[in-house]
Amino acid sequence: METIIAKKCYDAEVSTYYNEEHYDIIYKNEVKILREDGSILAVLKKNIIPENERETYKNIIRSPSRSKTKNRGSGAGYVDIRRFPKQAKELCYQSGEPLPHNKLVSVFYKDENGNVVNRGQSNQVRSGCAGYFDARGNLPCRKVSWSKNNVDKHNALIPLCKKIAETHKEVDELSYIKQKDRAEQSQSYIFKDSIYSTLTLNYDFRTAAHRDKGDFKAGLSTLIILEDIPNNYSGFYLGLPEYKIAFDVRDGDILFFDTHEIHANTEYQVLTDKLGKNNVVDENGECDYYYAGRMSIVAYLRERLYLCGD
Repeated sequence: METIIAKKCYDAEVSTYYNEEHYDIIYKNEVKILREDGSILAVLKKNIIPENERETYKNIIRSPSRSKTKNRGSGAGYVDIRRFPKQAKELCYQSGEPLPHNKLVSVFYKDENGNVVNRGQSNQVRSGCAGYFDARGNLPCRKVSWSKNNVDKHNALIPLCKKIAETHKEVDELSYIKQKDRAEQSQSYIFKDSIYSTLTLNYDFRTAAHRDKGDFKAGLSTLIILEDIPNNYSGFYLGLPEYKIAFDVRDGDILFFDTHEIHANTEYQVLTDKLGKNNVVDENGECDYYYAGRMSIVAYLRERLYLCGD
């Protein structure tokens, strides 16, 4: 595996999209990227999830990954009314006052009757969760709704998490040990035999520049790609815009990287119409986008789960 030293060379803006031309290099083969201080920035591993197991995992996560959510914040980009519910007629503040600009990531909206919805939200994207969450607001430490309502499917993801953890240990034993020590403090909230508590499941979600929050800072998060139809799209590279490097993560690949660094996806092109339309309007207000079929799994450990005890 090639080892590269990467230097931060650009100040990226969160909530902004960076296209392919922004990046100096796109890594398509296995590679280890180190910062100048020698710490691991990213490691790309190819064809780690066995091909004969991928279909099983795709069938499990397809539905939750295609569910719509409106709480992905800066990762969903600056607000755009075309990516809000159909009843949204005008974006506004909670008071009903109009927005001075669209460089915001969470706002309210007025419906066709001029009523302001009672909850702020970000652009809608297709994304769901499996696993566990720590306490937040009035909610206790808990298993997320999908896992609670689909116990067999939740348990069927345990071998996947175990495989990811084994590969994690191979590519960076130091961060693996730190994460394992923290995970052992909250075993009731961990996918068994792994070091991960939570999976974020996305479907064709092109993320804007953002940093992840809530995950274990001393570890590495992971990005696993499963393709609904293999080779149905081009592009969709995972980029680190401040380093001007990106990675071509494809079916069965895993990228281990520090998600506290700003990261984003490049544009992509759908190559067939086999998966149907995804009902997202384009810049002309027309629904002519087709599904690429890119399912991404982000496996990580919630930072504060150790406070939950058993």
